[in-house]
Amino acid sequence: MRIFRFLSMVLALLLALSAPLAQAAGPYRDLALGALSWIAAQQQSDGSFPGFSPSTTADAVYAICAVGGDPNGFLKDGHSPISYLAANAIVLAANPGSAAKGVLAVVCAGQDPRRLGGVDLLAVVEQAGDPASGQYGYDLTSHAFAVFALAATGRPLPASALAWLRQAQTPEGGWSWSGDPAAGGADTNSTALAIQALAAGGVAASDPAIQSALAYLHTEQNADGGFPYVKPSPYGTDTDANSTAYVIQGLVAAGEDPEGPAWTVNGKTPLTALWSLQLPSGALQWQAGYGENALATYQAVPAFMLAAFPLARTAAGESPALLPVTGADLALPAGLALAGLGALALGLRLRRSTRGPS
Repeated sequence: MRIFRFLSMVLALLLALSAPLAQAAGPYRDLALGALSWIAAQQQSDGSFPGFSPSTTADAVYAICAVGGDPNGFLKDGHSPISYLAANAIVLAANPGSAAKGVLAVVCAGQDPRRLGGVDLLAVVEQAGDPASGQYGYDLTSHAFAVFALAATGRPLPASALAWLRQAQTPEGGWSWSGDPAAGGADTNSTALAIQALAAGGVAASDPAIQSALAYLHTEQNADGGFPYVKPSPYGTDTDANSTAYVIQGLVAAGEDPEGPAWTVNGKTPLTALWSLQLPSGALQWQAGYGENALATYQAVPAFMLAAFPLARTAAGESPALLPVTGADLALPAGLALAGLGALALGLRLRRSTRGPS
């Protein structure tokens, strides 16, 4: 982990000047800061981060928030990821899943999701709930992020939303992407999100639904301690960073220790498996040998920090005024931010070979 010392020191200084650092997550905090250093260097001139859509920039925002950073202070050519999301609020509002992801990003930046670029993202989420079934959106991921958004903003969570999660659980104990409860459809990603949604809704870790989900995840763990998307799979069952990161978050939400004996296989854990996929640059690979992957890197940071969704909780009553309109006064000064990013860029050139955990 010595390759990240310089990067971690610089980024920690910048974050300390903008917001309190999150609780240290053991030796993996340095890995999180190394990944965030790489993320900072990828920021585009419009304030966004590489990805398939504005909701992917929200994933980068979660990484910033997980270590206690202020997304308003991550500036490129005067634009922050939050100003980028505001400029693309209509795109986020196109479906409840992306709207919910936008809500989480905006809340952790201390801004109002009901007034983002003239769009009320929270209303999009709330109005997406089906009164009959309790489902939000069209799939398990959208539903889970809707639950996170409501929990993060202190909005009422209908009991039917949790009931829908319970009925969507498959016989093997997991959840499928579509939310179809048929046997054989579960995957690790959807299961990890469902666990976090149940926990965010106040369901105890001892609840049979969560315990069954943990039993399912045990069946999916690989010999290196990590997780694939699902076993068996025509796409292979090697450990991937995205799945492993989501599972780590799910374990944390369920009160499990990702480094405890229950999740240690051959001396390896989900966290050491995630570490093994990190490159000298700080970026994560999707799977070993596939090179730098932006989304894998974004999703790894909250896992390294042992931070489950929702990453921020802000009390929000009926009045939008109870949420701050802007977090600009918390932002890192532009000059210092740019100077820091310059130092980070220099640090990223100091790459050298290293080995992952043995």
